Amino acid sequence: MPLMNSPAYSKANTFHGSACIKLRFTAQCMRLLSAGYAAWVLWQILNWWLDAERLMRLAGGYLNRDLSGMATWQRMAALSLDMVAWTLLLAAVIYCWKFLGNLRNSASFSGQGAHQFMRCAWLAIACETVTLLSRPLQSYFITAHLSAAEQVFQWQFRASDLQGIILCLALLMFALVYAWALEIAEENKGFI
Repeated sequence: MPLMNSPAYSKANTFHGSACIKLRFTAQCMRLLSAGYAAWVLWQILNWWLDAERLMRLAGGYLNRDLSGMATWQRMAALSLDMVAWTLLLAAVIYCWKFLGNLRNSASFSGQGAHQFMRCAWLAIACETVTLLSRPLQSYFITAHLSAAEQVFQWQFRASDLQGIILCLALLMFALVYAWALEIAEENKGFI
């Protein structure tokens, strides 16, 4: 009896087909969620920096400073730092979108996919780094109208930052594993 007609081969082929369908469905969900996440982050950034009264009240309370004299340029300078980070996030989402789109193709596991996945991971790390490093500048910008003694150059680290770092490192780790698996697959092709 040929191997292809065996019950074990049929069962493995069914599982493989089922796993591919689930992978493609999950990839499509991730594509939609990543695009939604980028849009949501943009809305959060704009909602925070463009509402001057709310910013003066909440940031002023947090920094324990009177921000009522803050000029528009100060908010826009702080906003521009967040927009740099968001641009990196958008680029990461675009590479994520491309990588996950490759999973719909029959030649989904390729060097191009590994390159896109790696780019996504590094851009996510760059976004998180810019976000963390820009916070002292943002606090300085929004307090620049105050006297030198009252200006704030404050760095802060939130629980969400730790989650972001973990996610970025997980992306990088999976991108490296993906590239490594492709290398092993190429080596194995040489033996066959």
